[in-house]
Amino acid sequence: MPNRKPTLERSPGGSVIHRYAALGQARTGLPDGATAQFAEAREKVYERFFGEVASIYHEVIPFIPHIDIHTYGRAGRRGFCTLVTSGMSDLAMSAPPDADVPKRVELIFYCAEPKDEYLETLRWLARFPHDNKTWVGSGHTIPNGNPSKPLWGSSVLDTILLMPTIVAKPDRTLAQELTLEGDPVDFLWVVPLTTPECNLKLERGFAAVLELFGRNRHPLVFDAGRKSYV
Repeated sequence: MPNRKPTLERSPGGSVIHRYAALGQARTGLPDGATAQFAEAREKVYERFFGEVASIYHEVIPFIPHIDIHTYGRAGRRGFCTLVTSGMSDLAMSAPPDADVPKRVELIFYCAEPKDEYLETLRWLARFPHDNKTWVGSGHTIPNGNPSKPLWGSSVLDTILLMPTIVAKPDRTLAQELTLEGDPVDFLWVVPLTTPECNLKLERGFAAVLELFGRNRHPLVFDAGRKSYV
């Protein structure tokens, strides 16, 4: 009998649905020489993009990959804080070999002020594809638990959407500036959604969410008081 590819579970809007029975298994160990070189290359680009780092939220346990969060303050023209993961791209993700998707990414998040819960969630998200031997990309959604629980002081935002940042320069040019072992590194913007908004994406596709954001002038900077657009 010929080998057959497993049937993928898809939403009505065409999104592939992956289900994970339990939390992934994190690996521990000592970093190798390549990891130090990757970190140095990232930090040079980050400094050029965002200026001097205000603080670095270091990971104490020696997980692989080692995930730190860089915080950049309100200096310059931004007027808001930018949180950026550093270490997620140390390892290539387990993307399908024939998929035309980024193999290495880092996460970016915009907020009025950095909070511990933002930092911890970003670290969990950055580790998610590696611990679960999977991959994440533009348009992917990850619920905050099962069932989903509200995030960061919101009463309705309970799911994470990953998408390209809307900050054109320099944030969207990371893949042009940073390459690790031949793989361009992209930023994915972390955007909290409500369950109805996530359901819209599952029913009608990622483009429907982008249209919804456009109609409602979705803010770049996270707002815990945002109401559902659906």
